Amino acid sequence: MKIKNLFVVFLLLITSCGKEDANLFEKADKEYQKKNLKTAIDLYKHFAQKYPESSKAPEALFKLAQIYLNDLRLPKEAVGYFEQIVQKYPNTREAMNALFMLGFIYANEIHDYNKAREHYQKFLEQYPNSELAISAKFELENLGKEPEKILTK
Repeated sequence: MKIKNLFVVFLLLITSCGKEDANLFEKADKEYQKKNLKTAIDLYKHFAQKYPESSKAPEALFKLAQIYLNDLRLPKEAVGYFEQIVQKYPNTREAMNALFMLGFIYANEIHDYNKAREHYQKFLEQYPNSELAISAKFELENLGKEPEKILTK
């Protein structure tokens, strides 16, 4: 009987943690949709720190990177979150997208073409059949070129 009770308590703990992390993630998403960026950032950060083993953790980091890149126009901060995804969650779809985005940010925002080349090449080595592979090849071929020169090519 005691073992059965312990098992029930254990199941309750596991399921309640899952609901709590889902609620926190959903709350972050809702705050982002309302454009409460500071609150959304705090919630995504809290989620990623509190639930690093969750399947949603790389997604939370990716959303943080997107906020810093697209909403706040702070590409160097976005780089930090994309790098975390690549390092901590290498076997996820977010890692594949983050690696591509690292090349893109270094090429188009920071203008560090050596780092851009490094990330695009790594991307192509790891994900040669990705739908982003064509874009990565195009970016590599045109690193540092003015848009007008690319169009007249």
